Amino acid sequence: MSCPNCGKPTDKESRFCGFCGSPLTPPQAAEAAEPATSDAAPADTTQEAPTEAITSAPVTASTPATPTAPTTPTAPAASAPVPDAPAASAAPVAPQNQPTQQFQTAPAAPQEQPTQQFPTAAPAAPAPQQTATNPTVAALTKPESIATMGAGLGIGLAAALVLALLGSIAFFFAGDNLEGTLSDIPGMSSVSNMLTDSGGDYNTPNILQIVITVLVMGISGSLNMTTGASGFSDYSDDGTHLCLPVGLPGIALMLGAAFGIYMLARKHAVHFKWTGVIGSGIVGLLSGLVIVVLAAALPLSAGGSYGPFSASVSLSGASFRTFFMAFVLAGLGALAGYALAQYAPDSGNVFTAGWRWAHRVRGFVRTFVEAVAMYGALFLVLGLIALIAVAASAGNVLAGVLLIPLLLPALPFILHSMASLGGISAAFSGSGSGITFTLFKLTGHFQYAWALWLCFVLFVVATLYIALRASARNMYDQYYAKWENTWKAPVAMMAFWLVVEFAFTSFAAYYDSYKVSLTVPLWYCFVAGIWMFAVEALALSFGPTVITSLPGLWRMFVGGTVQQTPQNVVDYVKACDPQFGMPKAVRTATAVPTVQMQQTMAQPASTQPAPTKPAPAQPAPTQTVAPTAPVAPAASAPQPIAAPASPTPAPVAPAAPAVEQKPLSPKAKKTIMIGGIVAIAIIALGIIYGVLSSTVFSAKSVAESYVSALAGGDYDKASSIADPQIGKDQRKLLSNSVAKVDSATISNPHVDSVKTSNGTTTVAVSYTLDGTTINETLSLNKSGTRFLIFPNWQITTPLVKSVNVTVPDCAEALTVNKVAVTAKNAEKNGNVWRLRLYPGMYSIAAKSTDYISGESTTFRTDKQNESTIEVTVKATSKLESDLEGALNAKLDKCAESTKSSPASCPFGYSIYDDDEYRNFAWSISKYPEINDIDLENGSFTTKSGKAKLTYEWQIGDEWKPSDTSDTFYANGSFAIKDGKVTITFDDDGYYY
Repeated sequence: MSCPNCGKPTDKESRFCGFCGSPLTPPQAAEAAEPATSDAAPADTTQEAPTEAITSAPVTASTPATPTAPTTPTAPAASAPVPDAPAASAAPVAPQNQPTQQFQTAPAAPQEQPTQQFPTAAPAAPAPQQTATNPTVAALTKPESIATMGAGLGIGLAAALVLALLGSIAFFFAGDNLEGTLSDIPGMSSVSNMLTDSGGDYNTPNILQIVITVLVMGISGSLNMTTGASGFSDYSDDGTHLCLPVGLPGIALMLGAAFGIYMLARKHAVHFKWTGVIGSGIVGLLSGLVIVVLAAALPLSAGGSYGPFSASVSLSGASFRTFFMAFVLAGLGALAGYALAQYAPDSGNVFTAGWRWAHRVRGFVRTFVEAVAMYGALFLVLGLIALIAVAASAGNVLAGVLLIPLLLPALPFILHSMASLGGISAAFSGSGSGITFTLFKLTGHFQYAWALWLCFVLFVVATLYIALRASARNMYDQYYAKWENTWKAPVAMMAFWLVVEFAFTSFAAYYDSYKVSLTVPLWYCFVAGIWMFAVEALALSFGPTVITSLPGLWRMFVGGTVQQTPQNVVDYVKACDPQFGMPKAVRTATAVPTVQMQQTMAQPASTQPAPTKPAPAQPAPTQTVAPTAPVAPAASAPQPIAAPASPTPAPVAPAAPAVEQKPLSPKAKKTIMIGGIVAIAIIALGIIYGVLSSTVFSAKSVAESYVSALAGGDYDKASSIADPQIGKDQRKLLSNSVAKVDSATISNPHVDSVKTSNGTTTVAVSYTLDGTTINETLSLNKSGTRFLIFPNWQITTPLVKSVNVTVPDCAEALTVNKVAVTAKNAEKNGNVWRLRLYPGMYSIAAKSTDYISGESTTFRTDKQNESTIEVTVKATSKLESDLEGALNAKLDKCAESTKSSPASCPFGYSIYDDDEYRNFAWSISKYPEINDIDLENGSFTTKSGKAKLTYEWQIGDEWKPSDTSDTFYANGSFAIKDGKVTITFDDDGYYY
């Protein structure tokens, strides 16, 4: 059998098409063939189409003359007019200003809609079972309801176990790596061989234990560790607990429950209220019990024993938190499945149902859902990229991929918080310390802070896009486009983030009285609310202007408009919930007569009077359905025909006026506009401040400028960035002139990492020198501010090296890369000169003079701050001749002495009694030749020389002349000063 309207195949017993909702039998035949039922759904319904469930009317549908919902279309929209109910059963509708949804109705050609069958009187036969059975209990105990709950429970648990199995692969991978590492140790081919060969025994976790443990971690359950030991010292401990945020196994539990519930609740027309709500609780309860039982039966345990010694460790997930989180996740998933089965029954599965529902809702709900979806998609992609990038930098991409089931969705949420001016808090309760990392705090300390700023820019772009989509929606659906509604989406977002902070971003470990936790800070929910208010404010203020000024981009924003809800879906929802879409006032007015009539229906038919009109009696409204206004979209809404040059909101369909909406005063509008401009300016200034803080005014930027100046040979600039912390005279070798020699400076400077600890920032840098890569560290501290707001970073450990040069005494100066330096430019200690240099290659030599010629020594600074070298010199021929001349002159001076032993001279004559000798006269008969010159020590040695002495000595009373000679060696030291050579004889008596 096929549908006469759309031609699709249908069930023989079906009365309505499961695809288009058209009736397959005339309404009169259907009414005559099947009596009205009093339950929410038929017991034998097998069709899947949402319109078929409408034929099985809910409790209110079987009540004759029950006041119906207002006929004015409500959210998401009413398409085609609903067939009018009898005038006697129409409840008076309170005036309302909620307009008809501003979209063209679909399909283009009107088609017959299924009409609810309301009997005019109850059967005469008594029905005592109606008074004995609660309708909700009866609906819950139906086989269809039990099957629906079973499907949600089974599919949810199965999906969670599959994702837990995938997450367990990471643990198997880690175990294989450990086994391989141990096998590399000589004598330890494997752990098992190590124990068994020595007479020991051990046990390791099996695959089921690992899967259940990963499942508990994935639903954010609590893992309790119990350890014990005996033999060497009896020990036990059960005070360690571990909690991770909800991972993919928890998400799978939620989505699987929703999938199973939707699949059968849609098929069997199970109502959301109250059958679905209670059924969701039952599914959550059973899921929690099943997971806790599995965790108690299969704890992760390992142990070993050797002789009298043994040790064991057990990790169990059987805890109240595990039960609670499983209950919440499975219950929420089931609740979503029941809700979508009622409010979006025209889909094949829960995922397309959620997609359609999200595109049909209006007002702040649509704004909130759209923001969560877009932010989630953006940061899911960014989180995966970050995870793989970190794993790749660590050299193990596979491990990063295997951790995805446990780190998602926590990583995207944390990244979202960091990139939207939030943060992440780390607390250590045992030590009483904690820290909150924010985007601004990491700037200049974290080498990848630029990536977080890029995420911030993408977040701002996504926020603007969401605001423009909301603005496009407001232009076609003006009922919610009011400033008094702007608080709703921010409050919803704040509540959402409170749940996220607890369930999806909290890492915690407990041991005794110590606790280590990592989570998004509690105050971030207010930041998220502010961003959501910015979306609403932009959508109402600047959004329409942007859209009208950029008509070519209309296709980018049109997706934000509300899609048409098919009439068969509206009819089905109204059949399940007659008060759906009513304003609160109308809902309250119709609640009392509805309850009264339900109580009346419970009485025997013989005593039940046929009501003629609801109480209180009021005239029925003249117009029950507001006409649909023509708008820009084509016949298949909501796609507009074209974006006009200056699009204006579609005209609102006339509706019965309700409470007058007081427009905002010009002053209020001006205040809101100014507030929006100020907020945008603050955001723009924040972006500029963040960019400048992470580039020009960051610790990393200062370090980069410093090493770049050294690599470029601009030593003067480097000294201005970081004070060398030495005296002015010692800075001569820290000037640009020293760097002018080829290959003198470092190359390939790079900042590797930035770390902060105890208020000090450490920057790891590297550079290449003479083909060798050298790693250094710089310490930086904040010293005041620059331009009042930016931190002023100062390098406290400049890259200044020290070299100790052993200099011959005869050298008056050195040349370093052709720059002359004297002892004044060094720290001199004896013949050792301490020079201060920047990292580089240096050619050091004694400065050549008339007396000495220096030999150049190439020196390269190293990672060590202290180095020692020695320069060598050679004597020139002039030094030899001048030294010999100075020696002869010195000897001649000694020969002028009238003493028998001239002081400080290399020759002399020993006498026993000075009174017996007189008239001493010396002369040099042979000058000694210089044998060796030691330039390092400034000394010399000679060959032998001879000096002649004449004198008189007394014999009795007569003085007689006499003479003698003395052979000597004139060894000594010399010094060169002001271009002159001076000598000093050794004072150790080389005379005879």
